[in-house]
Amino acid sequence: MTRSDHAFAPGTSREPIDQFLQRVRPRLKRVLQGYDIPLEDAEDLLQQSLLDALRKWDTIENLEAWLVGTLGYKCSNYWRQRRTGLVRAVDTPVLELLAEPEAPAQERGDVLLDLRRLMAGLGKRHQDVLWLRYGLGLSAGEVARRLGYSTASIRKLTNRSMARLRRWAGSDPVDSEDGSS
Repeated sequence: MTRSDHAFAPGTSREPIDQFLQRVRPRLKRVLQGYDIPLEDAEDLLQQSLLDALRKWDTIENLEAWLVGTLGYKCSNYWRQRRTGLVRAVDTPVLELLAEPEAPAQERGDVLLDLRRLMAGLGKRHQDVLWLRYGLGLSAGEVARRLGYSTASIRKLTNRSMARLRRWAGSDPVDSEDGSS
């Protein structure tokens, strides 16, 4: 094959490269759309595929099939790398928080005792909600079912109770409010 033959696609009866690209453009576009590749990345993937084709030009028997297949392969790798990139992108401090060991039973007992002391200044309804939610670790839905409230009411009541406890931080909760709800 001479240098002048490189202007033509192999196996296409000497079709000029610009005509070849015009002809396969719809297929390449369908591949990119099928993989839902963003426009700015689609151009890069197509350029990489075309450069690979130029490097292997003399060995490719069916350029159209090879180019469409290579582009599909690159699109598949694109999404695989994006997925694994998300895992790597998670902040190390966030991962450290997730990896922290659970508190020993005695420490948890101390926290629960502190919660009971803080809740002493709240009304019975607020105490029940906070104890079920944070003392026993039930979800808002489970607390709502046990107490006969809606989940939204439990969330609202929990937020109000926590706001009271935050206001009381540094003061005696029993003296700050009368405990009614």
